[in-house]
Parts: sequence; C-alpha cells; structure tokens
Amino acid sequence: MGILLTIDNGGTFTDVCASNGERISYAKAPTTPHDLTQCFVSCLARASRELYGEEDLGRLIGETDYLRYSTTSGTNAVVERKGQPVALIVEAGEEDKVYGAVQQFGTNNLWHSMVPRRPTGLRIGKDDAVDAGELLEAVARILQDGGQRLVIALRSAAAERAVKEILLERYPRHLLGAVPFLISHELDQDADDARRTLTAVLNSYLHPGMEHFLYGAENVCKQHRLAHPLLIYRNDGDSARVAKTTAIKTWGSGPRGGLEGTVAYARHYGIDTLVAMDIGGTTTDVSIVCDGRVKMDAHGKIEAATTSLSLPDMQSFGLGGSSVISVQDRKIVIGPESVGAAPGPACFGRGGKEMTLTDALLLAGVIDGEHYLGGELKLDPQRAKQAIEAKIAAELGVSVNEAVVAVIEAFQMKCAEHLTAVIRDAGKQPAEATLLAFGGGGAMIVTGIARAAGIRRVIVPHLAAVFSAYGIGFSNLAHEYRVPLHGRNPDKAALATAQATMLERARRDMYGEGVDPDACSFDFTLQWSVDGEVVSEALGDAALKRMSGVVDPSLHLKATYPLPSPALVADAAASAAAPAPAATAKVRTGGKTLEAVGVYPADSLKPGHAVEGPALIRDAYLTCLLQSGWSLRVTGNQDLMIEETSK
Repeated sequence: MGILLTIDNGGTFTDVCASNGERISYAKAPTTPHDLTQCFVSCLARASRELYGEEDLGRLIGETDYLRYSTTSGTNAVVERKGQPVALIVEAGEEDKVYGAVQQFGTNNLWHSMVPRRPTGLRIGKDDAVDAGELLEAVARILQDGGQRLVIALRSAAAERAVKEILLERYPRHLLGAVPFLISHELDQDADDARRTLTAVLNSYLHPGMEHFLYGAENVCKQHRLAHPLLIYRNDGDSARVAKTTAIKTWGSGPRGGLEGTVAYARHYGIDTLVAMDIGGTTTDVSIVCDGRVKMDAHGKIEAATTSLSLPDMQSFGLGGSSVISVQDRKIVIGPESVGAAPGPACFGRGGKEMTLTDALLLAGVIDGEHYLGGELKLDPQRAKQAIEAKIAAELGVSVNEAVVAVIEAFQMKCAEHLTAVIRDAGKQPAEATLLAFGGGGAMIVTGIARAAGIRRVIVPHLAAVFSAYGIGFSNLAHEYRVPLHGRNPDKAALATAQATMLERARRDMYGEGVDPDACSFDFTLQWSVDGEVVSEALGDAALKRMSGVVDPSLHLKATYPLPSPALVADAAASAAAPAPAATAKVRTGGKTLEAVGVYPADSLKPGHAVEGPALIRDAYLTCLLQSGWSLRVTGNQDLMIEETSK
C-alpha cells in the first residue's frame, strides 16, 4: 500500500496527515487565503519533511495512493460574502418573493450578496412553453448589466429544459461567448421551489472561486504523478473527484471530517453519547454522536437559507483562540470577530492589538511561547500583557493576573453553555456524555470546560491538533442519488424503472472515478423526514408500507468504493505511572498560581501510563492542561482518556 494523505484546509491553518501503513505523520501550514493552492503545496512539503527527514514534494505525491482534501473555502465565501454574484431567472410574478426564498433571510444580507440585482421574470406558456425571443432578450439585458453567471429556477423541470435548449443553441459551450448557467432541477429535484432555488443560487455563488484553486491543486497532483485523481471530501462524509463534486457539497466539509472521526471513536470505545468539540482559531464546532449515529437534518441550513441538502446537525459558534475579547457593560464578551492568523493575537507580534484567548493562555503559563507550533513562531508575552491591560484589566479595574483568570473562565463558561445545550437538545444529560476535544485549542483548557458543563469524562485524541484532517481518512469514494417520490405510493414497476436508471448512472459515474463498478456496492434505501430529521430504511415492502403519508419521501442510491482507512488500536485497561516530568511550569489556574506544574512531552507517554493533575501535556501542536481533580490514562491508541476524580 502507498501513502494515504488527508488535508483539512481551515481558516487559520491547513492540516495534513500522512500514513505510510506503519505510522502517521502530520504537519500544519498557515492558510493563505489569497491563494489556497499555496498552502496546499506548503503543507504537503512539510509532510514530506516529517516522513523523509527532508522536503521532497515530488516523492511524497509520487508515492501516494489517495489524497483526500477538504476546504473551508465555501464556508468562508459565505461568511465573508466573497462568492461570485449570480443573475437569477424565475417565473414571472416571482421576481420579488422568489417562491418565498427571499423572506427567509430577513435583514441578513447574504441574499443580496448572492443576487445583487432584482431577478428577471420569464413567462411560461401552456405545456411549459418558453418564448425564445423573450428569453434571449432577458439574457442580453443581464449580460449588458454585468451579469456573469445565470441560475434558471422555474417551477417546471420541463420549462427549464426548454430554456437550456435555447441557451445552448444561442450560446454554445464551444464558443468564447458561452454563458455559464445552472438549471436548478439538474442540481436537485426537490419539489420545494424555494429550497431548490436557494440551493442552486448558493452552488453557483461558490462555484467559480472553488473551481479555480481546486483545479490548481489538482494540477499540482498531476504534475507529480499522483496515482489516483485528487479527491474532494464533502459534507455528506464521502469523497469524489473535483470534476464530480458540486461546490455546495464542500460547505462545512472540514468540521464534517472531525465528525467522521468522532463516529469512529464512538464505535471504537463503545461510547453511547460522544460530544465533539473542535476549537479552532475563529470558531468552536460542536456536534453529538448518539448510539453510533449522526443526526442528519433533512434540509440543512446555510445561515438563514433552508437548502435541499441533508446536512449533519452541527453547531458553530464564534469562539476560538483568535476571537477578539473585550469588555462591554463591565462584562467580558468573546467574539464573534476574530483576528485570524494575520495579524493574529497580540502575542504573535504581527501588529495585532486585540486581546484573545491565546494571549491569556500564554500569560497563564499554559502555552509555551518559546515552542509554539513546534518553535516555528515565538510568542511575545509583553505584547500579550499590554493587550490585556488595555482591553480587560483597565476596563474591569483588576490586576493583569485577575484579568487572565477572568478571560479564561469566561471562555470556559461560554463553551460549557453551548455544550450543555447541544447535549440536552439530544435528550441526554452532561453527566452521561463523554467529551471528545480536538482542534488547535480543543485540549488546552478542556478540563475546565468539562467541569463547567458537568461532563466527567474527556478524550483527547493523540492527533487532536489535526483531528479533522485525520477524520477525513475514514471516508470512502462515493456518490449519492435521490429521486423524490412526491408523496406518491409508487408501484413496484415504477420503482424498478427508477432503480435501473439510477443504477446505470451510478455505474457510469464510478467508472468515471477510475474504479471498477463491479468492485463497488450499490445500496438502495427509502428516505423521508420526521420532525426535520432524515429517516432511512432499506428498500423493501416494510419500508414502502411505512412510507405512506410521510414527509419528503424519496428513493435513494449510494454507490461506494471502499478506501483504506486508519486502524484504531484496541484499548487496554492496565495503568502504570508515567515517567517523571521533563520540566515544570508556573501556571495560573482557578485563581491560583501553581509554581511547579509537571510538564510531560506527549511522545513520552505510552499506552497504560497514568498522570494525576495538575499537569501539562505538550508536543509541537498539542497543549493540554490537566487541572487538579482530574487524572488521565493513555489508551492503546495513544489517546488521553481523562476522568474527573474530585470536584
């Protein structure tokens, strides 16, 4: 087996995991928003250095079997309103309401960023006829006004096909004057006009920017002779080639990688309720796995937009290591604004003046400023002190030490509030849940967060700092297909015809992925929604009976080609004392200053080792403060299993 590579392109850092079958190496590179191909190449170069002892990008890619890649580009384009605006054609009379879609946004400005000009109305005649002259005149006006991309969203799929034929005849794809356009029913056959239109608009809004850099990344792989095409990880938990991936399916794909790893860990450790907390530089993403299953929203939301996509139930909050922390009305306020990686927290010394959690943790002694990111970046405690004095201590009338404690406790409490809400919404209680903490900041103060939330057991994965990239490794190469049944009770002949059509398309697509269709699995299910959640059952008489009268019934096909995935090592119950700490640190925690907290390098801890708090676990990218009243044991998989021993 060759090397397996997985990459998670985040807002602050781009993470990579490389497995050669014997060990997993990982690395981080600062994300370069101006050119995401640059950080893609940079993180691969760093991974090659970890594997070979020297930088050799060509060798790494040449020896790689599969490269799976997730990107935050789509998510960031929505958040920052930096996609490609589109021109929208709807049925006449829907120019202002757009089938009710516009009303969903309220004062949210996302709609006007995506569709800056009033949509164009098109009259639809009898039998879904379209007047070619009226259509071409409307398109000409749109192009004269500067429109560059079209979305055609009509109630009738037949009318949309008529529009497509006219446009292809007038603006054929082989001419430079071709007009990029998207037909809503070709993207999704959702019978709800508002959802289908929003999904098409979002996809078209994200498409150009993503296409540019993804094909750039793919070209890098081709130049260095990657064995199989670059695979894009999607928000449905699987991967496919760039050419077979729609832009909207990449939205939220990074956090989904962490969720995929969470599912694997829940099954590995036999945990009924596992809550994932991914603390990054800008956001904290929280999700929950109950009984080995992820709750899927039948119609996931992207901001205020209800889409045709089923999406995992994940909550994202504006809390991260680079979130701006201030005082308002004598209360500490965290985020949602973030200083990102540039200029970054004040302690980065890149011109940042705002106060962040990273600054507070440096002053508290939790973060080692001399070896941050493996020593790549030296942190400046004096700049952090200046920021907390000006932004927090002076505003509250307290000392710097008191301000440091107040900031950390405020962050812990805010995270705890979100965790408990997610757990209780799932019908569970914090005391029966286990917390899986990962991301750059997930482990740093996790015992404080868990205690505030009433959670008594925590797992910090041994690859916590790059866990979303690691989790992508559990995905397969797959495609999904859906045909709405629109509330009908189809007879078996109609279902058989639909199955045959879907199966033919699926086999063709899997062949296009470069794999043998006969080596793939093809699984048919019937799906519908109950209280907004997806219900899925194997196609059969029992499912057909239960489907009668349900909401949004559909026939679903998933074509899967299994890819190699990481092997999780079985746990062992035995415990042994850890080696002596390599150093000690002065740490400010819980309102106290502890003069000599033991510091344990993460790679010195082996399966079975046990450590009592207070202690610090550190490596190049991981920092974990184990507070008093907590203990940890290293599992067979080298994860940190942390439990509260006293309150």
